[in-house]
Amino acid sequence: MLGPYAFTVVAGGLVGVGVHGPVRREAARYTAQLPSPAQVMGLCVAALGATAAATGYHWHVLALLWAAACAVPLALVDVTEHRLPRRLTHPSAAGTLLLLGAARLAGDRTGSALHALYGAAALGAVFWLMALALPFGLGDAALGLTVGAVLGWYGFGAVFEGVLLGFLLAAVYGTTKLAARRAGRRDELPFGPFLLLGALLAIALSH
Repeated sequence: MLGPYAFTVVAGGLVGVGVHGPVRREAARYTAQLPSPAQVMGLCVAALGATAAATGYHWHVLALLWAAACAVPLALVDVTEHRLPRRLTHPSAAGTLLLLGAARLAGDRTGSALHALYGAAALGAVFWLMALALPFGLGDAALGLTVGAVLGWYGFGAVFEGVLLGFLLAAVYGTTKLAARRAGRRDELPFGPFLLLGALLAIALSH
């Protein structure tokens, strides 16, 4: 018989199977360069299963699964089109914050919904200011709302760790492409997938 933790991980993977169709259709609104349906399903299963594994058997896993389900089409679009549509980033942030608040009301004491709100506001503001002064997209600033909420639940240290890991992963990827001469110094690189991966790693490290 599955224990609570194993059940959560399996359930996350099964949710990934269930949402892969809507995920692919939503991504197809913004890009024609999509993997096959089977590959999208595998990506959804991996993303949601890994999120459930990092989160564990707690109410707030529902919020993180929502964020992960939104993250997959965002990453697919960002990789091909280098943009993060508001149609996806705004519902991602709103749903994540609402579900984190519901988790707290349900008795989940592993984090703070108020800190999640503060984290979303702070990271969104910092990224927005960066978008005004640097070659940094407003879509990334909108994605920062979700990432700030998810990591803020665990504390402001997790927010810092997740963002730092995201920038480090993006830097390693960019440097590797430059070294392999597969990109130029002025080529745009998608930051969203690395920010999301950094957030997932920070969540895993927070436990």
